Amino acid sequence: MLPLTYDECRARFHRAVVDAGLDVDRHPISARGPFGQELTIDVVSVGAPAPRHALLVLSGVHGVEGFISSAMQCELLSRLPPDGLPADVGVVLVHAVNPWGMAHGRRQNESNVDLNRNWARDGAPPTHNDDYDEIHPIACPDTPSIPSVHDLLAQVGPVLTDQSLEWVRDAITRGQYRHPDGLHFGGERTEESNRILEQTVPPLLTSAERIFVIDLHTGHGPRGEITVLSDRPPGSTQDGVLRSLFPLVTATADNPDAPTRPKSGPIARGLAEALRPAETLVATIEGGTADDIEQLTATYQEQWVHRRGTDANPRHRAARWAYRCCFTPDDPAWEDEALRRGREHLDAALSQVASWSDRSP
Repeated sequence: MLPLTYDECRARFHRAVVDAGLDVDRHPISARGPFGQELTIDVVSVGAPAPRHALLVLSGVHGVEGFISSAMQCELLSRLPPDGLPADVGVVLVHAVNPWGMAHGRRQNESNVDLNRNWARDGAPPTHNDDYDEIHPIACPDTPSIPSVHDLLAQVGPVLTDQSLEWVRDAITRGQYRHPDGLHFGGERTEESNRILEQTVPPLLTSAERIFVIDLHTGHGPRGEITVLSDRPPGSTQDGVLRSLFPLVTATADNPDAPTRPKSGPIARGLAEALRPAETLVATIEGGTADDIEQLTATYQEQWVHRRGTDANPRHRAARWAYRCCFTPDDPAWEDEALRRGREHLDAALSQVASWSDRSP
């Protein structure tokens, strides 16, 4: 069974690190857990101390999605003895990029910021999302009691008359910078977690010539399957390599048929840019959980509870739990399948990195 809490995930990760004979670098954030406990982003390196070729794996960018990703990282550690990699290959695991979100069961961080819309926010003017302005009053209503799914569907119905469900989904998920209390808010400044990543990850990989960046998520795609999202166009070098490795790949850039579009301020691509001049592959691995409507309605109610609810109210607690189960299903069969498929995908990525070593002069 998956751990139910961030603290359990972190304890299991630390145990896996110790069992592998490794050390973990702990990077505390300022925000605290629900019981006042310390929260940390934890980083471990395996293999070559100055790798020419590297696999970088992130978990918990969206906190509520981080539980299965944490388990995947722990399982990978158990199969990666430090002397079992090619001499010039390294693996870097970043556990719980958004520890506050994991600890509190939210996608966003302590500032209601979607970290995956926030990379290098200090130096990048926002790409405003005018479509979200139309959706915001519907998605985040200021009602005195928790709104029902019926309320949401009644209000979104007229929008769907003029637009499509895909338009609504993209308007919400693309990222926005005008509504700090809204969905997928990209922040007014670079958030602490992203500053920590920017300061700690590149120094570990300064010698790397090729790096495969994997960002682990849940939510998108058919339930029980894994979809790999490529942020480069169809036919690009990255798209071709990913399709040679994984069974289900979607190119999100310059692809009118993609079920999801590129987002502003993504972490994995931001790290890839920070790791230049190394050549990089970037893949977002998504474990499918629920359809768009279920995710939309669960997010709608959870956002209201976060803004105006209380844990003393059973209905509010139920909305929080439904939201968590939307992204980390309370389903042992789903967990087993997600771990199996995740292992296959991480092994394929590691094989690709090892193949770079084989071709090195």
